Formats: sequence, structure tokens, C-alpha cells
Amino acid sequence: MPIYTRCIKPQSIDPKLFTDREDEYHHLKAILKSIILAKEEEERRLLIHGERGVGKSILLRKVLSHLKQEIDFIPVIVDGRYSLDAEELLRDICEKLASQLRDEYKDERAICEISYLDEVSRADEMTKSGAKSRASEIEAKSGAGIGFLDFLKLNFGVGGKEAEAEELTKSITTEINSRFLRELLSSVIKTIKKEVVIAIDNLDQIHDKNQIAEFVREIFKHRESLIIATLRSEAITAEFRRSFRDPILIKGLSPEALMDILARRIEKCPEGEILKNKLPPIADTLKTLTDNPLSFLTWIHFLCNNSELNTENLLNDLNGFVLTHYNFDPEKASSISKFFLEKGNPFLPKETILAESKISEDDYAVMIENGILVPDDLYEPRKYRLSPDLLFFKLKQDSENETISNATDREFSNKPR
Repeated sequence: MPIYTRCIKPQSIDPKLFTDREDEYHHLKAILKSIILAKEEEERRLLIHGERGVGKSILLRKVLSHLKQEIDFIPVIVDGRYSLDAEELLRDICEKLASQLRDEYKDERAICEISYLDEVSRADEMTKSGAKSRASEIEAKSGAGIGFLDFLKLNFGVGGKEAEAEELTKSITTEINSRFLRELLSSVIKTIKKEVVIAIDNLDQIHDKNQIAEFVREIFKHRESLIIATLRSEAITAEFRRSFRDPILIKGLSPEALMDILARRIEKCPEGEILKNKLPPIADTLKTLTDNPLSFLTWIHFLCNNSELNTENLLNDLNGFVLTHYNFDPEKASSISKFFLEKGNPFLPKETILAESKISEDDYAVMIENGILVPDDLYEPRKYRLSPDLLFFKLKQDSENETISNATDREFSNKPR
């Protein structure tokens, strides 16, 4: 029985577990540093894109972590995978900003305002009486503020003698929506002394895809911070192209870099010594099949937890990966993989795939739904290609080609001369 559990962590975004991508690292770091320091520029936006699992998120976090040691700024990183829609992303930004500000401010008034910023990030509405009570509590504190009180005064008319006389308007309720949150963010970020960098990771992964364009329009009305977004290349729409200039493409990794990533993870595994002996032959094979670190680590993680790590059974073991991760017939997955791999895995239209691969319409639909086929455009797909997670079927293709080649050699050698 396998004894390896939770050791490779394919989804980890810990920068210490990632390989050094020297060229891309220095290029991205130099760009971010120049943008952060160029406070007078109006458009301070950066788009980072690439294939799923290529390492965009972890590279961005590594660069921001290292830059924080050189430049004094406040990084606010949110992940679109955990947000339902555009409004929830803004709420996440408010909550993460409040968390970061707690480390920056120790004044009574600032601490009080930060707690209310955090509270608002989870509230649906605010009454004028509620705003007044919050304003009164904040004003009773001493020290510097972060702009929350200014926001209440501007938007609710509280905090002065005239406002105190407006008893009839106390019950008026204001919805805490995208506009409210954006204006609150602007008020806070204008007030605090440090530069704020907002990084929106996996922006294309918010659950309501129809709201992504709305979020882009909404967040870019906010001009007080550098805005960085990462997303898959197939999610770049005309809206993104208009909003971001000079996007940065993150490409795949070399076989040596993949092995470096694996080595760093093995060092953190309780079963590290066993894996150092058993994994190298398997990893040496898998590293030739992909340049995608997530696919590479996902295969190895599956094998560690579901196999005896025997190179002779590698393809059979990975057939189980198809069942586990895609809930799909491995034979059908093998067939569609062979079709795409023989063509070099290009993006192909539906008509070509159905006509030439001879799969059924139902199987085609299931493959798209389960992610076996990935689109060229996330929102208006016209073509599809094989997921990088299924490139291990090259092993089968190579084996079949070797068998044919050996048979041809034998036939040729047996011919009379």
C-alpha cells in the first residue's frame, strides 16, 4: 500500500517551494518596482497571464514578497477563486486591507476605524443611525485615522452639530454595494500614508463569469493604487485589452526547473528519504511530457497517494488519474488524447474534432464540461485543445510508435538479401 500522503502539494503558493525563474522574476520585479514608485502616473495597471498552472500566482507572490523588503508599501492580495461575483471581490479587498492595516497602525482611532472597515466588508447595509454611532465612537478615540470617519461624514452627513439634529433621517438605509465599497476603498487609501498595491489573483475564476467585465470597469474607477491582475490567457477579452496595456506572458518551465520544484517539496515531506529513492525515475519520465508545473506535480501527487511508484506501471497508474480527477472513461480519454497529440495539440473547432476523432457529441460535451478539452476563449469559445493534465498519454503514443518501429525493423531484417 502507498504510504505517501499530502506531501507534494501541487496547489501550494508558498514562494519557498517554487523554483527560481530568474529572467521572468527580474523582469516582473523591475516593472512592478517602477510602477509602484511612479505615483504620479494615472494608469497603473498590470496584467499577468499564461496557461493554467504555469506558475503566475506563485511568481507574483514571490516578487511582491521580495519587493516588500525593498520598498515600503502595503500588498493586498485577493483570490478570485473564492469570490462569487464582482461585489464579493471588493469585499475581499476591504477585508484584506483591514488585515494589513492592523500591522501598520497602533493609534486608537486607526484601530477603531480598521475594525469598522473589516465589519463593513461583511455587511449588506448601513443605516444613518448606525453610521452616526460609529462616527461618535471613532471621534472619541485619539490618534491618526485611516479615512473611514471621513467617508462616513461625506456619505452619511454625520459628525457635526447640524447632522446631530437630523433625527428624522436616522432610519434611512444605504445598501453596501460595489459603488459603496469602491468609494470606501478610495477614501481609506487616499488617507493612509503608504502606497497600497492591490493584486487580484485568478480574476477569471470568480464564480459569476458575467461579472468579470463589470468588476474590471468598477475597480478601474479606483485610481489610488497599482492594480495587478493574473488570469489564464484564454480569459483575456477586449475589456481586458482596453484596461491593461503591455500584458506579461508567463511561459512553462524547463525539465530542470520542474525537478527543482519537486526537490523543494520533497524536502518538506515527512517521507522525504523514501521519495528521494523512489520518485526520480518517475519524475525523469514525466518532466519530458510537460512544461506545466501544476500538471507535473498533480501527476506525482496522485501517484504518491495511489500507486507503488513503479515506473513499469506508470501509464496504467495514470489511467486511474483520469477516473479520479475527471470522472471519465480512461479509454475514451486515451483516444481523444491520441487524436490531439498526433496533430501537435492545436486548438481545433468542434466540427473538426467530431469529424476526425469520431467521438460522439455527448462525449464531446462531457469532455468540455469536465475540463478534458480547454477553450481558446473562456467566454466565447470557438476552438478547443487537450488539457495539459492529459499530456501523459504521450507515454502511450511513444510506446505504440516504438512497437511499430521494432516490428518494422524485424520485418526488414528478416527479408532475404
